[in-house]
Amino acid sequence: MNLESEVTAFLSEYAASIEKAVEKLAPETFDWDFLVKEFGEPVFRYSPESLTEGLSKPFWELFRRGGKKWRPALTILTYEALGGKASDIMLAAAVPEIIHNATLIVDDVEDSSLVRRGAPCIHHIYGVDIAVNAGNAFYYIPVYLLSKKLDHRRSAMILEKYIEMMVRLSLGQTMDIVWHRGFVKDVSEEQYLQMACFKTGALARFAVEIAAVYARRDDILNELGRFGEAVGVAFQIQDDYLNIFGDEAKYGKEIGGDITEGKHTLMTVYALRHLPHESRNRLKEILAMHTSNPETIAEDIGLIKQSGADEYARKVSKTLMENAWNSVSNLLPESEAKRRLNKLAAFLVERTM
Repeated sequence: MNLESEVTAFLSEYAASIEKAVEKLAPETFDWDFLVKEFGEPVFRYSPESLTEGLSKPFWELFRRGGKKWRPALTILTYEALGGKASDIMLAAAVPEIIHNATLIVDDVEDSSLVRRGAPCIHHIYGVDIAVNAGNAFYYIPVYLLSKKLDHRRSAMILEKYIEMMVRLSLGQTMDIVWHRGFVKDVSEEQYLQMACFKTGALARFAVEIAAVYARRDDILNELGRFGEAVGVAFQIQDDYLNIFGDEAKYGKEIGGDITEGKHTLMTVYALRHLPHESRNRLKEILAMHTSNPETIAEDIGLIKQSGADEYARKVSKTLMENAWNSVSNLLPESEAKRRLNKLAAFLVERTM
């Protein structure tokens, strides 16, 4: 069995339980009993149908389309590797996945994206107002509902890590938006990696930190968190690679979308530093055009390949992941969960979807 098949197989073992946990924190229907139980008696009167239409439907439209769901697996496998049982952390593992889907809804608005997971983006179905509000709501609802079910220690620590994560995520998104809007022209490799640390690494870090908090392993919380962060960065580099060189049917988003958005990825940063002067200027020109013209996008891809940026990005993502794993491997006792965690990390930089 190859790596992708093996990881897909064990991820599927968790899929049904993860979906049930997600449903508890992001209900498909906001009924009266749920609202009273979780939010208290209304001052006047709830409108369950409004909340279902405006929150549940757009969220579940996206969630039902699939996705890799590696973030809850990261939480579960880390917790199991620390000696815990998957069933004890399943509800908490759903929190990063819900927040991730919420960020996708909002990011697609900010990026003017057309396709997500093989279908129109949520704002093209429900409108920008519904999409942004639903995304924002599910940044908060899951962690609020989870925190009420925890003891004071776990609740306080997870809320602290949650706030850190949300701040980092916003900083990363700010950097990304400012760069592709052209407000800052020159971006270094280190700045790109820091952006990815914030934008993608923060949520992966949070996923691992939840496991450490549940396992009461405060002594290695930071080390595990940095591992999760590196996983997120390596994942983002591979995601950028697939956006240009992937199979659209597998990838689930439009190929070349990052070029249309004028995004600064590790590949474009590298290419802009290593291409000859004339080619470099042409690449800058294409990124500033925000073009969706297939021929121009193909020209951009050709320039990236000419610079060797595609191979460089693959090398960096693999090195990041290997170093991240080596930093925590000795902290975890040998187990099937540890083996799977290692396989998951490797898959995230080898994947084609």
